[in-house]
Amino acid sequence: MDDPSNPASQPHSGVPPRRNGNASRQWSLREFWGLVTIVMLVVAFVVTLQRLRRAELELDRLRREHGYLEPTTESEIAASRAPSDQPLTYRARVRVPDQPRYRVCYSTLWPKDSSAPDWFAAVDLPPGESVVTVKIGSDPRDSRWKITATVQSDRGTKRLATVLPAEHVTIFRGTHDALRSGIGKETVRKGKTGSIRLIDDRWLVGNAGVMLYGDKPPSENQVGVFAELQPDQGPL
Repeated sequence: MDDPSNPASQPHSGVPPRRNGNASRQWSLREFWGLVTIVMLVVAFVVTLQRLRRAELELDRLRREHGYLEPTTESEIAASRAPSDQPLTYRARVRVPDQPRYRVCYSTLWPKDSSAPDWFAAVDLPPGESVVTVKIGSDPRDSRWKITATVQSDRGTKRLATVLPAEHVTIFRGTHDALRSGIGKETVRKGKTGSIRLIDDRWLVGNAGVMLYGDKPPSENQVGVFAELQPDQGPL
């Protein structure tokens, strides 16, 4: 006879005994694809961050090489100095609204007892953003030394040049210190009726460089490189 107190004598039910401890994790199909999706999102996020970082570095490089103007309103004019690696060559980025009309005046002479340079000529500015280049040098077409102003924009290129006096050419071809002011790399803003002195570099030659500070006019004719963004209000 079977002994009820003997486990070996109990009838076998066919169900395996329950194991003690934690059973191995079994993933459902939904959980598996959820994990795959999370991994893919993390990888995509890392790749996007890397691309964004590279784009920021490239943008920073372009701004260092070509200059940058911060956003402005339609009621403002703005300008900032752009890099230039050529001697006697100056570059600036400018932005002007549709109205009124604007121009860039240039000169190499600030007459004594005058409140502003003696502007030689002016180049019209189109609405929007432009790159202004002012250069002193010999014109390869006729070998004459000139001051040249060039305006480049989406609408094309405008260029104007003026032959320099012989005494100015002698100064620019020599080695002299210069007092440099005008705008810097930071964006300078003014109202629509204002003006911005883009370039104000004065050569220190003899007594002509004595009065170079404050708002007082020079006591002698001052040779330098001058350019100004201003509203077009008729003849210079």
